[in-house]
Amino acid sequence: MKKITTLALALVTGAALTGPVMAAPKPGPGPDRMVEHMAKELDLNADQQARIKTIMEEQGKKMRALHDETEGRIKAVLTPEQQAKAEAMREKRREKWEERKEKMQERRGKE
Repeated sequence: MKKITTLALALVTGAALTGPVMAAPKPGPGPDRMVEHMAKELDLNADQQARIKTIMEEQGKKMRALHDETEGRIKAVLTPEQQAKAEAMREKRREKWEERKEKMQERRGKE
């Protein structure tokens, strides 16, 4: 039983690591910035840029759906107490992410 609990906690931690990133507005390169970079490096024409952007947006939606499904399945395994603790872990991770994001933005502003 302890191994199952440990495994579930590890999975929740993994979900907690990705949860804030997926739930928050995307601070990193989104489809627009990625396509812009690819267009510059690969000399893409407008049609290629539009098609690649569509592909990236579709993939992002699929990834979000998979994340949500995984999170729901993990939550179903946990007791209410474990669910509460997992949510607290997610919130703590979210706060740390926000702090790092602010520091990155400050550094970018100084450049």
